[in-house]
Amino acid sequence: MPYTNLASSALSIWRALESYGVDPAVLFEQAGLDPQKLYDANARYRDSRLYTLWQLVVEATGDPYVGLRVASYWHPSAAHALGYAWLASATLNDALERTVRYYRMMTDKEELILTESEEEFRLIIENPAADYPTAPEDLDASFAALIHLCRMCHGESFNPLRITMGRPALPDPAPFAEHFRAPIQYSGNENSVCFDKVDAQTALPTANAEVARANEKIVQEYLARFDRSSVAMQVRARLTEQLSSGHTTQESIADALHMSLRSLQRRLNNEGTSYKGLLDETRRELAAHYMAESHRSINEITYLLGFSEPSNFSRAFRRWTGKSPSAYREQPPGFAT
Repeated sequence: MPYTNLASSALSIWRALESYGVDPAVLFEQAGLDPQKLYDANARYRDSRLYTLWQLVVEATGDPYVGLRVASYWHPSAAHALGYAWLASATLNDALERTVRYYRMMTDKEELILTESEEEFRLIIENPAADYPTAPEDLDASFAALIHLCRMCHGESFNPLRITMGRPALPDPAPFAEHFRAPIQYSGNENSVCFDKVDAQTALPTANAEVARANEKIVQEYLARFDRSSVAMQVRARLTEQLSSGHTTQESIADALHMSLRSLQRRLNNEGTSYKGLLDETRRELAAHYMAESHRSINEITYLLGFSEPSNFSRAFRRWTGKSPSAYREQPPGFAT
């Protein structure tokens, strides 16, 4: 199956080409891309054709820094509901974790990995599909758009700690230095961005737990449609829908997915997970959202997560965070456990 990308993410390429005085319709046609899909929230482009488009873009503009120009036209709406979930995230770390979890919505070729050390978080872009390279200018745009998005939430003064790029340095480093305002290592053995841990755990002024949760549900539903082969994603979507009923079981999820219990267990095992693990992960993620909504009582959250008693929820919450629900709510906003 060919790798694909969310079509709307290429809208910034179209607008950047217009700013150069280049007719984007011509290049999209040459690359075999239907421009109408740019405005279809569910449409996808083949990755190989986007790679061709980037080659055409560099040739037509003659600008080796075109990725930075493309990023300047990038808007969160280009990332579908994931973009809005990012804006509504409680902290940058919350946004990064959400993006890692659902990056498959943007592209199924690359993977994101988030690592944590004592003083920083490091976001790594990996391309396991070695036979399907990513254009350097495409990665430039991805990095630049990421920092642009961080500044939308944190403010224009926000800067990453450092950036590592697999691409070689261009003759004039000034455009990259001016945009990223951080040390850049070129010809590195990875593509990554490092963030200060304090910055990443600071509460964002754009945070809205309800908006984040609503858009995350849209993302889950999109992925369930997009990748029917991912049973784990379908189970997570069903759990999100059914937990509050208080009657969610492995059997009811299997019935909802029109498969036997044994088939469900086997397919989850093949994907390296289990119903018990997915239930725990889904409850933990939803708990973080609900706890951020101060109007919800602990009792209400208990039943929204499908626990029969508040004491059961408290035990699970302490296992997840090391704190009781009441102690967790007393900590400063944006504090990460």
